[in-house]
Amino acid sequence: MKLVHLADLHLGYRAYNRLSPEGLNVREKDVIKAFKESLDKISELNPDIIVMAGDIFHKPRPSNSSIYLAIKLLQAFRQKCSTPIIMISGNHEAVKSVESGNVLSIFETVIPNVRVINDNIQEVIVDNLNISVLCVPHGGLSDIEKAVLKPNKDYKYNIMVIHGTYENCPELAGYGNGALIKDSVINQSDWDYVAFGHYHKFTELAPNAYYSGAIERTTTNIWQEADDKKGFIVYDFDKRECRHVSLSSPRKVIDIKKINAKELTAVDINQKIDEEISKITDLDKSIVRITIENVDPVAMREIDYKKIREIKKTAVHFRLNLIKRDFSVSQDENDQSIQCKKGLFEYLDEEISEFELSQGIDKDKFSKLAKEYLAVVTEV
Repeated sequence: MKLVHLADLHLGYRAYNRLSPEGLNVREKDVIKAFKESLDKISELNPDIIVMAGDIFHKPRPSNSSIYLAIKLLQAFRQKCSTPIIMISGNHEAVKSVESGNVLSIFETVIPNVRVINDNIQEVIVDNLNISVLCVPHGGLSDIEKAVLKPNKDYKYNIMVIHGTYENCPELAGYGNGALIKDSVINQSDWDYVAFGHYHKFTELAPNAYYSGAIERTTTNIWQEADDKKGFIVYDFDKRECRHVSLSSPRKVIDIKKINAKELTAVDINQKIDEEISKITDLDKSIVRITIENVDPVAMREIDYKKIREIKKTAVHFRLNLIKRDFSVSQDENDQSIQCKKGLFEYLDEEISEFELSQGIDKDKFSKLAKEYLAVVTEV
């Protein structure tokens, strides 16, 4: 008996305000492409059951195009694979009121053999497979300590699908906004398999418990994910073996090793940037960051920002972090921090204009706060 475990698809994720020829945000298209590759690989594997452990969509109210493309891909998948799908909602699908409804419910209506658990802890039985699946969506975490989370002994296979932060994963300290899941509550060792969602890196928690990781790089700090393999899990219950299936479609993210500019002039720094960029053969398809530390304030003013803007136009996204040497902040007569050079603020404005902020954040207020912060710290 084989299970496929996916999580954190984040369909509808957008960033950088770059559009594809079809008018779709480039990063949104990347996520859809990764989802399609996942479904294609899963149909070839033809597993017995598929579980999706939350954050199927990036927002509780995704765009019409995101919903349409997700349905279209799942309908095409159903033509090739009839495997039952059980999905739970994560924190990204959470709605403020029950009356608002959950977007995942649409899949139960339009896709055959799909079961969605939105808010409360529920058991789903798949009789023909002799499987009991206990579903713990993000909305059910508030009741988790009151619930009795035990395997159903009437069934051969007992699976738990849950979305949140597991206490026995040290890598998750301070990660995201998922609720803490205590092992004493879920009794991880009692289950045949525990499918976790929320953490975007493939992680083994125990021989029978895993975070599958995300299918694309969609966290707020994608640089931490630059070298991570993205994909899904195939778990063989008979052999008790886990295999991570990596995808080839996720966008290339390049976080170049920090450059120490302590002894470098602006000319040297410009040359270093040119050298690093020249190593990237497919810049137009890449997301790139260069961090240069110990930069002399005079050299910072003389960096070729025109060339930086050209690089930014070519790459899907390019970020240059300049960290000043021995940076200190002086005060003017009104006790206000002296502002950084206007050119740096213009660079910040470009960054903000290219990055799609979370829903509800005022871009002007965000820009003002960012500039105040920039006057105190050294990252551009």
